[in-house]
Amino acid sequence: MSAKANILIVDDEPQIAEMISATLLLHGYAVTVAYDGAQGVEKVSAEKFDLAVMDLQMPGMDGFTALGEMKKLDPEIEVIIATGHGTMGIAIQSMRKGAFDFISKPFDIKDLLKAVERALEKKKFNDIGRAIFSTIRPEEQLRVIIDSVTRILKAQESLLVLPDKDGKPRIAVSQGLENEAARASRLEYCARMLAQSDGSGKAMLPVDAPGADKRFSDIAGLSAVKFSLFLPLVEDNKPAGLIGINRLEENSPFNEDDLQRARIFGSLVNLALRNSSLYRQLQETQGQLIQAEKMSALGQLAGGLAHEINNPLSGILGLTQLVLENLDPASQNHADLKEIEKAVFRCKKIIVSLLSFSRQEKTRVEPVSVNEVIEETLTLCARQLELQRVKINRQFSPGLPLVNADFQQLMQVFLNLLTNARDAMPDGGELTIATNLLKDPAGRELLISSVSDTGAGIEPEILGRIFDPFFTTKPVGKGTGLGLSVCLGIISRHNGYIKAHSMPGAGATFTVTIPV
Repeated sequence: MSAKANILIVDDEPQIAEMISATLLLHGYAVTVAYDGAQGVEKVSAEKFDLAVMDLQMPGMDGFTALGEMKKLDPEIEVIIATGHGTMGIAIQSMRKGAFDFISKPFDIKDLLKAVERALEKKKFNDIGRAIFSTIRPEEQLRVIIDSVTRILKAQESLLVLPDKDGKPRIAVSQGLENEAARASRLEYCARMLAQSDGSGKAMLPVDAPGADKRFSDIAGLSAVKFSLFLPLVEDNKPAGLIGINRLEENSPFNEDDLQRARIFGSLVNLALRNSSLYRQLQETQGQLIQAEKMSALGQLAGGLAHEINNPLSGILGLTQLVLENLDPASQNHADLKEIEKAVFRCKKIIVSLLSFSRQEKTRVEPVSVNEVIEETLTLCARQLELQRVKINRQFSPGLPLVNADFQQLMQVFLNLLTNARDAMPDGGELTIATNLLKDPAGRELLISSVSDTGAGIEPEILGRIFDPFFTTKPVGKGTGLGLSVCLGIISRHNGYIKAHSMPGAGATFTVTIPV
């Protein structure tokens, strides 16, 4: 059986050192003894200790100096100062040097054991805190959390319950739940407790024999649980999940010490999860900034190229059309020049998109109705959608406020989105266009428009690239790869944003958000 902790005794009085050593050995600790400060520092440099119990007044290197040197070698070691020269000033100085506790000689051995237990408890939580905060990858962090709480609270079962994308409770990670029946039973149990959470984040009172409790007696398989404790997880003062801790052994109820440990652990977990959430938000913001910078640089490049290419293209087109007038329409030369003319028109279409993307066109901002913009856009493509057997579902919210926008540019955005949706459903399907008014956390009104199709969807590996200029999944000659880039540029100029959501095989939804 392994020792509960590795403890170093540093005292120049052999009798006291041996007495402390014998007591700690008797209580299951591994003990090493040093008889002066220098010897104690040497042992810390050579071996890992959880705790040192040290005298202050020793020949050679005194306890204060030894304490400082030990902390340099191992900042994680806890130190209890035990001295016969105990004053308030010395106690304060010890704490400032990094000691955990201070006890005066002669001391009751029970007081020493309590101080040792408190110091080791603190070290345990420090170690757990480091483990939890050492990673911000959700799957790793959740596993560390559940392993730690199981060990700290001596549980046979533990599970961390979080909401899924639809808000329903799910088991994110668990320990001790080996079969589906047990998992389903404990999930239902936690879901009911989560519904009772007040959002304070405080540990709930333990539940004894939940299988006999009328609130839970209808949950199959719960009789195996003898004692339970729950730690609510909170985000923005709202319940965000729950950690359930179960003991399956009789005569092992949770006591006040367990509740105190649970409170401390719950605070650590909530802070760690908050940090992870902030990190994810930071990553998203960084991604948006990188995308914006990339769009700006590409826009400047595209605008310059568009102007440089437009003039020679106009010359090629003019000469081609001039020669065509003097050729026999049935001749091969006429057919070849028509292909050239077709290619030039395609290039000019790309130039128009490039100029729009590079923000060279002036924006006419005026109050417009987004519902009217979409309806007018539909008049341009409704017939094509109908011929392709695409059913149009309009879900427009009435009475929406006007937004300051360029009517024609918004039409361009929705025309691109509707055309892409049509192309995603070559064999027909349903196209849903919805508008709504929402408020962001700051209370700002946002007009939300969404275009959803029932096509094949977008693969996750390319979802993040669809707004990049010249990126397209369409065959050569069918798309320029600029449509969504232009949409992004237009909506950005309107201080809004556009996002895509998709699952392979389940269609795609493009959401346009514009502030009112």
